Amino acid sequence: MISIFICGMILSILQSILFWKKDPGISAMLFVISFLVGLIYLMYKHKKVENKKALILAIPITLLSATYFVYHNTLFQKINVLVIVILTIIMCIYATRLHVKIQEFLVKAIELLAGSFESISDVIDSLKNKFKKKEDMQNEKAIKIKQGLKSFIYAIPVILIVFALLMSADSVFANIFENIFGKFQHIFMAENFVKFCLRICVIMIFFFIFSGFFVNILKKDTMFNSESEEKIVEIHVEKMTINMILTILNIFYLIFSIIQFTSLFSNMNTNDFDYATYARQGFFQLMIISFINIVMIVLAKINKENTSNYTKGMSILTLLFTTIILLSAFFRMNLYEKAYGYTYLRLFVYYILATEFILILPIGLWILDKKIDILKWTIGIVIVMYVILNFSNIESTIVKRNVDRYFENQEENEIDLEYLFNHTGTDAIGQMKRLLNAKDETVAKRVKEYLLQEKEDLQDTKTNWQETNLSEIKAKEELMNIK
Repeated sequence: MISIFICGMILSILQSILFWKKDPGISAMLFVISFLVGLIYLMYKHKKVENKKALILAIPITLLSATYFVYHNTLFQKINVLVIVILTIIMCIYATRLHVKIQEFLVKAIELLAGSFESISDVIDSLKNKFKKKEDMQNEKAIKIKQGLKSFIYAIPVILIVFALLMSADSVFANIFENIFGKFQHIFMAENFVKFCLRICVIMIFFFIFSGFFVNILKKDTMFNSESEEKIVEIHVEKMTINMILTILNIFYLIFSIIQFTSLFSNMNTNDFDYATYARQGFFQLMIISFINIVMIVLAKINKENTSNYTKGMSILTLLFTTIILLSAFFRMNLYEKAYGYTYLRLFVYYILATEFILILPIGLWILDKKIDILKWTIGIVIVMYVILNFSNIESTIVKRNVDRYFENQEENEIDLEYLFNHTGTDAIGQMKRLLNAKDETVAKRVKEYLLQEKEDLQDTKTNWQETNLSEIKAKEELMNIK
């Protein structure tokens, strides 16, 4: 338990140093790396690593934490806190087990979270026991301590006299100790003392959270490490029900696919139809339908009864129709954004559709009973795509594509400056500067005012080393010549 307590205390103090009243920057990467090093060290020390390959997840976790240092995307900064926690949970589940079934994965994730708080009581009990042992040793030393205190009290007058003489004898010596005493005095002022106590309380709360998390993973008989087979949830749907749903869905998808090939795919280059308006109808609905299809295929596969060739055939057919649905959603989105411009949501749709396209191949192999762990493949593909999304500098991409679209035909195309001003930041400054060359003087003037305001905000912002951010540094350089 000593190693767990030491790691818990180091991490709790480190989070206070890095994050207390500070915006995340390089601090996020430093903390995540420290946490992963501590976690992996403890897992090896307590011989809990059953699957070393799972530790590869430390790479995307570290990469996501690095985005706080490289970019300044406030949306991803919020989302990535949750994603990093989820990836850490996944890494712990797979690292401590050789095999994880789909049905038990969610259960183990809940046990890891809930059990960490439950294990805080074990941390408290362990600390109490250690203090009790110390009390027995302290009774023997009590007499010596009292004698030492008496000696120290007698020595205080002499120490104070000598200290006062040294202060008056050397100004450098006096200044050093005046600064030290001044800092202590600053801490114990009423308002600062309350903040100091609050900070200590936060450190102790995180100590118990980190220690409870480690105890839940490393110790036997915790909620996470209990081996009760009853906790594995068996999802059962009757064979006839699954086959009926898949058959009916495939009939609808066949009709839908015929319509897509006749009205959307085959006539994309004609001008007698308002495709932007047509495309606006349905790409979100189609994306949701593709999710439903994948869920139905998974339900059909994990039921032991559904091993017939008919079920497999219907599942493969549903997967093929899902591909057509994804293509339809992709084309609709492409037509729509060409007409109305680029936004966060529209680019997110592209990444989601691309992720689903990639997942189709492993799902198809899984349906055909190929030896493939579909859960691992799904998690791996989703993680890779999400990391790519984070490092694609999405704000710069949004501005670049909107500016490119605007410059293609400045007389007819419009650009939504309000959206760009309100939804992008320092990551997109380089692309935003291109609009200073716009033919429309109103556009150029508004962009220049925006850039000057950004320059002023960056100059007025005082940052600590923990908040160091490459995007802000680069933006300052980009804005130096804007006057």
